[in-house]
Amino acid sequence: MCTLDLETADAGILIEACYTEPIMIRLVKKYWTVLRVGLVVLWVRLLLRVKSLPLVLDRLNPRSMTGRLDEAVMGDLVYYVDRWLQLFPYNEKGNCFPRSLALYWFARRLGYPVLFHCGVRKEVSNLDGHAWLTLDRQPFHETGQHWQRFTVTFSYPPDPAAGGRQDSAIRRQDNKTAMS
Repeated sequence: MCTLDLETADAGILIEACYTEPIMIRLVKKYWTVLRVGLVVLWVRLLLRVKSLPLVLDRLNPRSMTGRLDEAVMGDLVYYVDRWLQLFPYNEKGNCFPRSLALYWFARRLGYPVLFHCGVRKEVSNLDGHAWLTLDRQPFHETGQHWQRFTVTFSYPPDPAAGGRQDSAIRRQDNKTAMS
């Protein structure tokens, strides 16, 4: 019989006392996920050094979304992406850019039709930027509500109402690369 051990609950998360898999298999799956997340975060950073954002997103976008939606798996992936970026920060202003790109990669493969957004807002003496994901026009695993204060400057996949401008930008970039 499975029971919940309320005494060992940590930060409001209930820990189930019985599992259907042996502990060794669970540990191997957990550490494989941790390693895979770290490799995706590294891959995103390397891609950003050599390719433009539209080309990076095109590379991260799966050709078909055949995964099954699993909020528990997505929650684990979000947690591990956040931990990797906490250990190895992207820059002093924040990790939203590589975080959103890595989560985009995982979410699309799990079948979530998320959209990637970049936005800016005017501060006293400069502009501030932010990147986030949405699902059905709602924030997807975004902490807080600060994303609402940004004006969207770029979205991917492009909105068909935008006339395909981003797709043509990708084609132009591909042509420049091919001609070089």
